[in-house]
Amino acid sequence: MENTVNKFKSQCSSCLGWSYSKKNVTICTVCNKPVHNKCLKGELGCVSCCISTIPGYSISSYELNENFNSRVTQYFNPYERSSTINLIGEKTDEGRLYETNLFNNISEILSNCKYQQPRNVKNATYSELKVFSLNIRSLSKNMTYFKEENELFCKFDVLCFNETNCCSSKLPNGMRDLEIDGFFEPIVQEPVRKSGKGGGLAIYINKYVCNPDDIEEISPNLESLDTNGEFQALKIQNFKNTKKSVVIVNFYRSPSSNARNFTEKLESVLSSLDRHSRKQIVFFGDANIDLIKYERDANGQELISTLEKYGFVQTVSKPTRITDHSATLIDHVYTNHVTNVVSCNILTLDISDHLAISTNIRIKSSSCVNFCRTPQSFEHDKKEARVFNEANHAKFKELIDNESWEFIADDEDADKQYETFYKTYQKHYDQAYPLKCNRVRRKFERANPKPWILPWLEAACNRKNLLYF
Repeated sequence: MENTVNKFKSQCSSCLGWSYSKKNVTICTVCNKPVHNKCLKGELGCVSCCISTIPGYSISSYELNENFNSRVTQYFNPYERSSTINLIGEKTDEGRLYETNLFNNISEILSNCKYQQPRNVKNATYSELKVFSLNIRSLSKNMTYFKEENELFCKFDVLCFNETNCCSSKLPNGMRDLEIDGFFEPIVQEPVRKSGKGGGLAIYINKYVCNPDDIEEISPNLESLDTNGEFQALKIQNFKNTKKSVVIVNFYRSPSSNARNFTEKLESVLSSLDRHSRKQIVFFGDANIDLIKYERDANGQELISTLEKYGFVQTVSKPTRITDHSATLIDHVYTNHVTNVVSCNILTLDISDHLAISTNIRIKSSSCVNFCRTPQSFEHDKKEARVFNEANHAKFKELIDNESWEFIADDEDADKQYETFYKTYQKHYDQAYPLKCNRVRRKFERANPKPWILPWLEAACNRKNLLYF
């Protein structure tokens, strides 16, 4: 007879999850029901008992703050019609069509950005990229929290941390001290500063997302000692066996560095990633540029303008760092295929003075639409013209001189002789003076047009400039 082994199986009365080892199960001292060890909060009982008996147990400290709800009414959304910058000038038919097709989609994503409690975070689906991003302030000091809340973080495909203040060479056990269960060994970029503080980046990739060989580091070709901004880029190939690639960029800017120099450095990174523009590219990080003040802050406007130039859009609209005296939106998420964004929410976690961001992006999509660098809704008139210059004149003369015209007399019919002559002459003329297609600019269109500046806004800017003369 074959020996049968009784397999242990117990359901937690708190989280309703299953346990297959007696070592992971205990009895709640309050409800006397079996629960996971991690679901037991000492003498207070399990999590379910705490929620039912302790008022406000499941409410985060941010929700208890009296001024929190009033501060979060501020938001970033320059794409809605009621935005101040969109109230200038008259709204043209072209502007209405462009805004309907593009601005409304982006505005809806920003409007749907909300604060979310960690317990409401769902597992990543097969067809989505789910990313957790946070200014952690110190990665090594928070590793205990990541291990205790491993169930939460395993719901994400990628974890992006900035301002890690971490040098792996100074840790007692090196990279082993930074490992998180369920994730590959982190890709760590040490702070630029020699002190090892005020910077540093780290990216974790969940093991079920891809094979380790499918993770490729991309070098942005930046100076290693440049303190105006830190960037880290990875390409994940065959993401969740979809044969699609995604590019993750992690970044950080110290508040003491120059914002304009950071934007210039960002543009260099965007330019180097332009060859990956057909892939889903997402930037996560702390720029220390408050987008709540976008309408009156030149640094914020220059940052957004640079991103839009390369087809990227900011998807976070509400403050991500809230104190007793301020509420700022300095943690950003930029993406190129904006129509693939499912949600972008702010998580109320207490592990840092910044709030975390949870971003869901659809990967298995039949079509991807970029935020266009030039409005596709506008049909520009095109004009064909020939270029007449000394070089083309010389080329035409050479073609005529080298042509043998004797074959024209082979035909006795005069009309056919003329037709042959005309075709030969026209061939050399087109070759020397080819037709070139030139786009006719709109009235008041700039030399380097911005995709978000509509024709009516260009006209309004022109009227404003005339007032200075």
